[in-house]
Amino acid sequence: MLLRSIIAATVALCLFPDEGQWLPTQVRDFDWPTLQKRGMALTKDEFFHPTKGGVLSATVQINGCTASFVSSDGLLITNHHCGFDAISQLSSPEHNWLRDGFVANERTNEMPATGVVASVLKRIEDVTAVIHKAQDAAKSNLSRWDITQQTIAKLVSDAQAKEPNTVCTVASFLEGKEYQLYYRTQLTDVRLAYAPPRAIGEFGGETDNWEWPRHTGDFSIFRVYAAPDGTPRAHHKDNVAYHPEHFLKTCKDGVQPGDLAIIMGYPGNTQRYKSSRAVQTRQGYVYPRREAVLAAVIKVIEQAAKQGEQRALDLAPSIKQLANVQKNASGMVFGLARNAVVERKMREETQLREWLQQSPDRQQKFGHVLDDLLAMDEDEAANVERDFAISFVVNLISNAPLLQVLMDACFAVLTTSNGALPLRLQKAIASDTPMAEFNSLQQPILAVLLAELATVKPQQRLRGTEVLLGADGIAILSGLLAQTKMTDSKARAALFIGGAEAVENSTDNMIILARGLAAERRDYQLRSRERQGQNLLVGRRWIEAQEAFRGKQFYPDANSTLRVAIATIKGYSPRDGMTNLPQTTVAGLLQKETGKEPFANPKTLLAAAATRSTSRWFDARIGDVPVCFLCDGDTTGGNSGSPVINGKGELIGLNFDRVFENVAGDFGWNEERSRNVVCDFRYILWVMECVLSAPALLKELGA
Repeated sequence: MLLRSIIAATVALCLFPDEGQWLPTQVRDFDWPTLQKRGMALTKDEFFHPTKGGVLSATVQINGCTASFVSSDGLLITNHHCGFDAISQLSSPEHNWLRDGFVANERTNEMPATGVVASVLKRIEDVTAVIHKAQDAAKSNLSRWDITQQTIAKLVSDAQAKEPNTVCTVASFLEGKEYQLYYRTQLTDVRLAYAPPRAIGEFGGETDNWEWPRHTGDFSIFRVYAAPDGTPRAHHKDNVAYHPEHFLKTCKDGVQPGDLAIIMGYPGNTQRYKSSRAVQTRQGYVYPRREAVLAAVIKVIEQAAKQGEQRALDLAPSIKQLANVQKNASGMVFGLARNAVVERKMREETQLREWLQQSPDRQQKFGHVLDDLLAMDEDEAANVERDFAISFVVNLISNAPLLQVLMDACFAVLTTSNGALPLRLQKAIASDTPMAEFNSLQQPILAVLLAELATVKPQQRLRGTEVLLGADGIAILSGLLAQTKMTDSKARAALFIGGAEAVENSTDNMIILARGLAAERRDYQLRSRERQGQNLLVGRRWIEAQEAFRGKQFYPDANSTLRVAIATIKGYSPRDGMTNLPQTTVAGLLQKETGKEPFANPKTLLAAAATRSTSRWFDARIGDVPVCFLCDGDTTGGNSGSPVINGKGELIGLNFDRVFENVAGDFGWNEERSRNVVCDFRYILWVMECVLSAPALLKELGA
């Protein structure tokens, strides 16, 4: 059963309005003549063919973002913020490429970007029947989850064993209704070829993040290398430029309002089919707490970053990532309320109940599915404080290595048959490593973490947190540190030599905390797996009920698989009496110029701007060099770096953001406010030609 089978009844919906993150096979079943009237000049096969590929096949997944090949010699373009970590790691106080920008006009000057991996999709297989058959043997929700994971692991292992140089994954669609096995080539020799100065690549910083108008040159360029025979190989002096089967050509004609824009990428996660109760929990608790907690954490890391230029480079990626998530949470709170998503879903659920009551057959088949779903979500809400608190620990514990190693050691000692620590933990416990940056980073992070744990209401309080007494996080931490001996490596080693009995009987408050949190982490993981196992049953029935009720089927939620969004370049009205135009220019960028971060352009850009009217990238229709544009594409996180093409398949821009009013679009597309922000490719070319010159790369791009 192929996912393309679900498209027939919904084709009209994807054409106008422009809702949907469509699978490659679904796109082939679009109403192509109607799409051609909007500007599509490519045939179905030219856009994407299941075995031969096409323009869509130039799209690549790269470290949680999207990128695209733009030359036959493996040139790869993505957002600056997607390459930010790699650029930071390559920089130093002596050669601050992050601040100053980087250009390799000769390939020998390109720098290895350690950790950057480009995943190129080869093909997809439907494995739904195999997984569903295995799930039928489940005796409980937890066993259903276990069986599913075991079956997926075997499918992946078998597929990789029979096909060299291939990495496989299995993706679930429509709440487990369908499964697909993805075959990918993973290329790990990726080298930095070009990065604009940070002042261009993130112009506007967090002030402009998720906002419009934007004037950000959010791009960076890498080159992918492989062994001479084209197979993947780690960085090697004899590697050669990788030759992709498909790459995108540069559009030189530009864009204007009303044009067709096609966004190709790997959107990470949407939640279009959640119940009203699930959305209510996120709107009322999860997102507000996330925003508040991350704001406190960011302040701590920003303070630590002031210790020197190298420290600032080291911590810059963490600050940027956390700040992005924090503002996303703020946008979720705003957007879910403004769009009245909970109320809309409640109305739809009432309509569904009325529809079910109209037919005994419907009641027999779907009668309890909404109640089952709401019961699951009510259980989640009942434990949300506990779950959020422990997830907060899990996600931030790497910034507090002392507590992390104590939690890991307590869990290992108390759950192994002989009560002994693995060698890795023995070394960690006895070393000084857990105390790294204790005063500058660990203590303030721990203060934030402990303050959050202490606020959990008594009926959901986590084990071990009874020792957290004090007026605020700093006071709580001070009391804890005054009582514990675990800041001393010899004391830690002495305790854990005593094994399970010593750890279980310890009255050291840090051990009581670590012991309790380790158990809570285990229980949190079990609860999560049980919910996922239950949803494999309830969720599938929920999707089937929705299909029957609405008289149509759906595009699946985003899940980091290759998708296509059809869009139109257009502005929007963020609030009453205000209309935002869909294009920005260098003139608008200069109006924001203050000479201070985050609105301080490089002097080279200001000089180039003075003569920009003579540039070949000057657009007479708008009277300036374009910078960014808006379109109504259905995008989310993971679409960062997504190539945006015109109907000819030419690259017209790079997707890099959404407007603030569209952050909550993960829960539903909105014709009036769903807008994604794109860096106009002509601005990229102008920067590469007139600001930080890269003639060799421009020639390779065909510009």
